[in-house]
Amino acid sequence: MKPCFGYIRVSTKEQADGASLDAQKDAITVFASQNNLTVTKWFEEQETASKVGRPLFEDMRQRLMRGQAEGVIIHRIDRSSRNYTDWAHIDQLSQLGIKVFFAADGLDFDSTGGRLMADIQMVLAAHYSRNLSFEVKKGLYGRIKQGHYPFRAPIGYLDNGEGQPKTVDPIKAPFVKLAFELYCSGEYSITSLTTEMARKGLTGWGGRPVVRRNIETMLRNPFYIGKMLICGTLYDAAHEPLISAGQFQQVKDVKAGRSVKKSTKHMMAFRSLIICADCKKILTGERQKAHIYYRCHTVGCPSLSIREDRLSEQLQKRLQHLQIAPKDKEYLRDRLQAWLHNTEPCTMTTSVKLRIADASSRRDRLTDLLVDGTIPKADYETRKQNTEFELAQLREEERRFADRQKNEADLEALLDRGCEIANMFSVLTVRERRELLKNCTDRISIRQGVVRLTAAPWLKVLKAMTKDDEYQPTADVLGVPEPIKYSVENGIE
Repeated sequence: MKPCFGYIRVSTKEQADGASLDAQKDAITVFASQNNLTVTKWFEEQETASKVGRPLFEDMRQRLMRGQAEGVIIHRIDRSSRNYTDWAHIDQLSQLGIKVFFAADGLDFDSTGGRLMADIQMVLAAHYSRNLSFEVKKGLYGRIKQGHYPFRAPIGYLDNGEGQPKTVDPIKAPFVKLAFELYCSGEYSITSLTTEMARKGLTGWGGRPVVRRNIETMLRNPFYIGKMLICGTLYDAAHEPLISAGQFQQVKDVKAGRSVKKSTKHMMAFRSLIICADCKKILTGERQKAHIYYRCHTVGCPSLSIREDRLSEQLQKRLQHLQIAPKDKEYLRDRLQAWLHNTEPCTMTTSVKLRIADASSRRDRLTDLLVDGTIPKADYETRKQNTEFELAQLREEERRFADRQKNEADLEALLDRGCEIANMFSVLTVRERRELLKNCTDRISIRQGVVRLTAAPWLKVLKAMTKDDEYQPTADVLGVPEPIKYSVENGIE
């Protein structure tokens, strides 16, 4: 009996759990007994035949060429190959005198007529595979254009079955928002942020603690602003965004501007906030024994170092002079109410609308440039993504300006903030103090141990209104500053 190899194949592991492999093996065994052949070794593969590179098929071919068997028995032609490269390898085996049998097709591979029929069936198999791939992709992109993400939901979202948009995970979504906030603060590197989020309890798939790769993927995934980046193309999504486009851009800016690895081993309240008035460089915080000192490291700079607790005392005194006097609160409330109900659409709103129109026009022109062959497809996708992010930010900015003109509650909060700056500073945590200073000051400088503060634009406007009855604010500068985010104390700990 002529020794032969038996080759059986299915495309996926799921198909391997069915009866297909056993049925192929039974058909080959019957064929071998009827044709005086014996199967000396079985090759059972779970790979698609549409692509080149099946490891067991290649191993079997090499063994046949080394003379370990006189032939090979395959169930059908479409089990052997669905691409022309592997079909050429099978033809090469036949030319070397190695017998090729197809148990269920009844073809004589050695005759010209049998070879022709085999070639035709292989072409049909390849066409079927390509057409199936096309139909699957067509259905896939149809769902994508409807705003449905066809892959597994990223951390912070839940899968809801095929054809349904992802929904916010009530357990993990707050952690995802916190991760973006912490990274935007500039206090964390990817490594330290990963450690912090794992400590707080954020988990990945399967309930495993997050690793660095999870955090890196999360921070660069536009899915969290309601977009889908698939094969280099950005699509609008139907799911609810978790963060704003502005915050997403801020993350990109922090990543792009980071030149040294940050560490959160020692939390320094005023790191990167204080500027040396003499050389205009940022003061560096250093821990010496039991205290933290801030000093300028510019060679030859006359500035002295200052201890953190003494710096904090000076800041609180300066904030008392910066804040609005309680006696002016009612007067300001009346003026703001009058301004709120009589102000015309601000020039900044008009400016944003013009910028939106300009960005939309640039996006449309990109398509013309691609069609004309002026720019390659890769450049087109990159520019389009940047324009889409810009548009998303501008639309958020437009909504904020509209809300600022209408929201009386926000203006009330603005007054309360302006009157309580120093009192708030004394009771806040380290991170909350940093946010307060970022919101309420435009510049903090120090010269020879003396601190000077410059008020934020919104605070300057309020103070100017108390001194000048004719002064009229504009909505672009009299915006409500970001609220202090009690990120460490907000129940996620």
